[in-house]
Amino acid sequence: MSEVRYVPGNWVAVVGEHTWLLLAVSPEADLVGRCWELVRSDQPLDEVLATIMHEGFRAVSGFVLVRLAADERRAVVRGAARVEVVGESGAAEEITAAGVGTWVDRNLGAVAGLRLSAGPDGPVLPLLGGVVLAGALVVGAVAPPVAEVVEHVVVRQEEPAELTVVAAPVEPPPQITRQTGVIQSFDWAPQAAQAEPVRHVEMVTETQLRTSDLSPDHTRMMHGGRSAGVRMARAKKCLDGHLSSEHATYCRVCEGPLPDQIAAMMPVPVLGVLRLSNGDTIPLDRNVVMGRDPHGDRASVYLVQVGEEMGTEISRTHVEVRLENWDVLVCDLGSMNGTSVSRSGGPPEKLAAHIPGLLYPGTRVLLGDQFSFTFEVSG
Repeated sequence: MSEVRYVPGNWVAVVGEHTWLLLAVSPEADLVGRCWELVRSDQPLDEVLATIMHEGFRAVSGFVLVRLAADERRAVVRGAARVEVVGESGAAEEITAAGVGTWVDRNLGAVAGLRLSAGPDGPVLPLLGGVVLAGALVVGAVAPPVAEVVEHVVVRQEEPAELTVVAAPVEPPPQITRQTGVIQSFDWAPQAAQAEPVRHVEMVTETQLRTSDLSPDHTRMMHGGRSAGVRMARAKKCLDGHLSSEHATYCRVCEGPLPDQIAAMMPVPVLGVLRLSNGDTIPLDRNVVMGRDPHGDRASVYLVQVGEEMGTEISRTHVEVRLENWDVLVCDLGSMNGTSVSRSGGPPEKLAAHIPGLLYPGTRVLLGDQFSFTFEVSG
């Protein structure tokens, strides 16, 4: 298990004697140095995991951490990362965190090889240990793709004894058209960052979202907010033109791998929409506060009235959706009946009051038991 190889990529790989880590952070982050100190001193997996989680989910979007020692054999996976575990019998099992909001933690048995990966395949290079930028780590018996071998045939002619080497015919490889994943040129001018318009009802100050007598599905925009100016942040661009955080390795919209590039300051696009349970939508270009009679900073926030009657389970100022750089957060504002979130069709989980939580695409947010909205990503 001592042989380690790596595939160059965008994630930070930390390699020790018994511990291997792929981390979706910038190589300049202080977290990299702290993880390296723990891995090279052969600290337990929980020590490394606690150090990563101290940064918070918003700072570390994904990682895969594996430790194989005499007293500990575990793999922890979060986000887009995955690990392939090959047993002594040769059977392979892939561990991922698809559809999981936190992470997947698995105990491992006898292991012949590992492949920790977070990106496309590529050339496999040797690695003794330390910290490198990688898309995959190959440990032990998981072999890299086998290169094509051209056989040679030796033919003896009847006339003068002379050996001639003739190459056996090789079938030409099929012509496959594919994207290389590398941006050859990239125009970072601000006009390139214009996103497709979000399809939603027209939003202007003091306008009605939906004129309906049903409660609490009756919603009204009490204040459309005034623009706080263009929000700027360092960004990367995928091959389809979508913008994502400089720390991302996969596009937040199309989920494709991001090509190697230098991040630049760009206007942050509309990060998505809130699709209300009555069919209305609200664009996420500023914060949103919802409730029976919501109050908030009118300078740069949407105030959305949800249900006007006192008998509903919705508080006057119930919940807020906040934008922080590339993250969308949801926070219960101390409501009487609480706010719950349901991720990827899972059971509702109640939010702690006044503690913001990261809002993942597809997450459904419930105000009490009567009204809900879903976060959807846009370009």
